Amino acid sequence: MTLTDAQIDRYSRQIVVPRVGGRGQERLLAARLLLAGDPRDIESPLAYLVGAGVGKICLNLSADQSGITEKTEKLELNSDVAIELADQSHTPFDLALAIIGSDEARKIADEIANNRDVQAVVIARVDVPGKIIVIPDMHRPQTLDASMLSSVGARSEAADFIAMLATAEAFKLLAGYSENPSRSIIEFDGHETLTRVHP
Repeated sequence: MTLTDAQIDRYSRQIVVPRVGGRGQERLLAARLLLAGDPRDIESPLAYLVGAGVGKICLNLSADQSGITEKTEKLELNSDVAIELADQSHTPFDLALAIIGSDEARKIADEIANNRDVQAVVIARVDVPGKIIVIPDMHRPQTLDASMLSSVGARSEAADFIAMLATAEAFKLLAGYSENPSRSIIEFDGHETLTRVHP
């Protein structure tokens, strides 16, 4: 896919970012993303991903879907992006981003973690303590930290920040920001953040 002049103009702020460039933007436009979670938790990440030009975004919502259609219609101002509700088929996705803020969202994330039709996964827990896991290659043998899929507790005061940081991690994977991304866990403890990288 070659960027048009209009796309270069629209995404110029991203294209000038080192390690993104035109090639990264082309990857974003060609990407298929599964975005899962409660409507309130995915609203800001969805707006960011639409603005970034992620080509196809499928929503897998854990709660009542009424109202989400109205919000997505406003976001569909970017004609490069298609938004739809995820169906039950196992369509391959380049990446799944799951924001866990409820037990219903946790169940969806568990299904995603066991789905071999997803190439990469970013899962964010927005309860206390917050945590993000980044798995750049689901086809390599690895285990998911059990605490990522345990029962959901009280919502973190930093829930929106955690969700957006997870979205930035998803952006980086889709754009090919790093040549050889590693599995990593980002943990939040009050005002401190700890990142552990696993080969």
